[in-house]
Amino acid sequence: MAWGLLLGLCWGILAAASAGGRHSLASLVTAVINEEGTHHFIMITQLDDVKIAYYNSETREVRPMHTWVAQAVGAQYLQEKTKQFWKHEEGSKVETKRWMQLHNQTGGIHTEQVHVGCALHDRDPADPRFQFAYNGRDFISFDNQTGTWVTAEPLAFAPKQRWETGKTWTKFVQQYLQQECLETLRSLVQQGRAVLEQQVPPKVSVSRKGSPDSSVTLSCRASGFHPRPIHVYWVQDGADILAETDSSGILPNADGTYYTQSSLEISPQQEDRHRYACRAEHSSLGEPTVAWAPGKKGPLTPGVLAAIALAALVLAGAGGAGVILWRRKSAGESRSLWSWDMGVWGVGQPSQP
Repeated sequence: MAWGLLLGLCWGILAAASAGGRHSLASLVTAVINEEGTHHFIMITQLDDVKIAYYNSETREVRPMHTWVAQAVGAQYLQEKTKQFWKHEEGSKVETKRWMQLHNQTGGIHTEQVHVGCALHDRDPADPRFQFAYNGRDFISFDNQTGTWVTAEPLAFAPKQRWETGKTWTKFVQQYLQQECLETLRSLVQQGRAVLEQQVPPKVSVSRKGSPDSSVTLSCRASGFHPRPIHVYWVQDGADILAETDSSGILPNADGTYYTQSSLEISPQQEDRHRYACRAEHSSLGEPTVAWAPGKKGPLTPGVLAAIALAALVLAGAGGAGVILWRRKSAGESRSLWSWDMGVWGVGQPSQP
């Protein structure tokens, strides 16, 4: 199947956000064959934490999602890629059926996915990815250091042997990861710098809800912030750092910003004896934002606020870690979520043998 261009405009995702001089270009291509034989095809491309382009079986057109992306690549280029994706969509039907035959499958719902990406960390290449999955499971991936294919299951030996013997596809993949993807990433970062580096502060609020069992749940919501990394935690009397009882994680808004919610369960006795506040630290803020819980207590006194500030100093320098979910648990097994990654705007790539 001709995956060349398809991998070029591809990006899921690692939600790989930019932070500390790191930028990533990532794509996910997914082909699905349903029980009745219908075929669905979709591609999504992402630059850092910003979705920039897509293609699917309904639109049958490569569409940029931002004006600056269209300006960066040009209208003629997008038209050419659209025509090429028509061929890739048809080719994906053949490839998915080939993998069904390898698994002795004649019916049912089956998916083939391609997850590709590259990154720059302080301008140095990092994290090259070129991976295939079948039905949500890792199938075969490319080792950029050795220039060989690594199988995730015995049946993947067939494409490994074919690609390493033919060499054309393998050479393209290696060239793509080592040159083209990185060059495209640098170009897009330059064009989209204003979007990628925008600083939008979070709006932080705390709500209170009582429950029939007499416990009290405090909920802290930080919303509308960019970039993605944020640190939200609970403070008791300005001194104790409390562990949350529930968290939504960091989730995207439709406008490209993010939100998160953290909950803390306390007893009525604790509420009577203590003051509780939610603290948010974000790169857009000159100093952390403190929102304290409604209830019987009034505003935090200057002494308590000073204690909160002191506690923050103790925490200074502690960094957060972003986690990209790649697996879903099913029947005790780890399965690839395959929700994105890759991206280069390539021209004239060879077809997959």
